[in-house]
Amino acid sequence: MAQKTSGRYTIHDIAHELGVSARTVSRVLNNQAGVGKSTRARVQEFIRAVNFHPHSGARSLRRQRLDCIGVAVTAPPNLIPVSNDVLTWLFFELNRIFKAGEFIGFDMNPPLRDGHYDYARGVNEQRFGACVVAGPLRVNDPIVQRIHEAGCPYMAMGRLDSFPDVSCATVDYEEAAYISTKFLIDKGHTRIGMLKGLEGYQPGVERDRGYQRALEEAGIPFDEALVRPTTFDSDNNVRITHRLLHDRDITGLVECSGTEDGSSIREGARRAGRMPGENLDIVEWTYTYKASVVSEAAAHVWLPLREAGSEGLELLADWFYERRTDPFQVLYRPILYETPHNGDVEPPRPVFSVNP
Repeated sequence: MAQKTSGRYTIHDIAHELGVSARTVSRVLNNQAGVGKSTRARVQEFIRAVNFHPHSGARSLRRQRLDCIGVAVTAPPNLIPVSNDVLTWLFFELNRIFKAGEFIGFDMNPPLRDGHYDYARGVNEQRFGACVVAGPLRVNDPIVQRIHEAGCPYMAMGRLDSFPDVSCATVDYEEAAYISTKFLIDKGHTRIGMLKGLEGYQPGVERDRGYQRALEEAGIPFDEALVRPTTFDSDNNVRITHRLLHDRDITGLVECSGTEDGSSIREGARRAGRMPGENLDIVEWTYTYKASVVSEAAAHVWLPLREAGSEGLELLADWFYERRTDPFQVLYRPILYETPHNGDVEPPRPVFSVNP
């Protein structure tokens, strides 16, 4: 065991020596839950070996909790245009859940460093006492793990394959793609297209998995030409939809761009000579309960992201106020419903803004 030859140990030194996080060392020192038995024993043995004693002044400073609840958007608005509706919802939910007297801060333009947008700067600079990571996480995103290891209470609005321990509240997008595709298969469709949002982000990966799982179960070969990544630009999505539906053998479409931009879908289909509800069955995704994006769609899938987020924010407050000590994971299931064909339907409240 390599040890310092002189000077006083800090919990960061101990964490480095043992290959664990400083938060783990802190939990052992404070006899908190959330540390495995073998890891706890290893940390305790090291502490005894080096005769470590926490600095009482530093511990008192840490008890002076930072009173800013931060919202960090994972990428600039030109890349991930989180809608004003979502930002307003977040503000009111934070105001409802956290005590009067806390500050709320929004970091909307994270700097680009080492090829990644560093949305953790509010945590790095000790401005945030708790952090909401708003927006999708990139595949293999390393930033959220840095927030996790800093010990700051946080909640991401998405999962991450490369870091399954992420503290999060989100929707099962893989299940949403699966039930969407299976619905069309059960209606007799065998050549099903998909307009897929968030290419390069975790929700895009989950869309792929769910779509391919449904096809595999039905014995339908996967054809990558039937999956077209979309953007947050309406004109571009018209062109993408047109090119995809130019294949006349496609009779079913999973529209999981997440944009809830029904006009682009209709126009792209029209240019391809297709009519939703007549020679094309669509399953549309929406973040609003019982909303209708394209009224001619065969079905909609509701993604209860705000509802999952509200539960997650309650747990984040418990963590911030030390009513709990551990990260958490909230995962809501999507709901498929056949589209009501009457006028009494709520319009969608999009999570992302689309450039007209």
